[in-house]
Amino acid sequence: MQKKLLVTAVGLLVLGLSVGKGVMSGWAASRGNMVVFSANWCASCREVLPIVHDVASQNGMGVTEIDVDSQTAPKQARALGLSMPNDEPPQVFYVDRGRATLLYNGKNFKFGYPDAVRAALLQNLQRSQP
Repeated sequence: MQKKLLVTAVGLLVLGLSVGKGVMSGWAASRGNMVVFSANWCASCREVLPIVHDVASQNGMGVTEIDVDSQTAPKQARALGLSMPNDEPPQVFYVDRGRATLLYNGKNFKFGYPDAVRAALLQNLQRSQP
């Protein structure tokens, strides 16, 4: 189920900050949330999403899912301060205080190794936090 984040006055306005494949270009998401670019047809997305939700829950974060095939996806991404990623889904970003960090790139996914996905998310999440 897709959760929608309301970007409020507590968001930070950051223009033109590069973040790997995405670019911060507007109001950033609320502090400390994961944003997942996924697709209904994406088998690896179906395996990764529950892991992302679990890791986020264990770390007190929310998750926003953006369906890359949706006509509203670019608008949703912009509302969170991101641009659409260039790589195939799933793409998982950590957005905190106007900064976005790529936590997981779906091109590295291998079926049957959920612990590798969890480890990558946790390792990159730890690196992204001050």
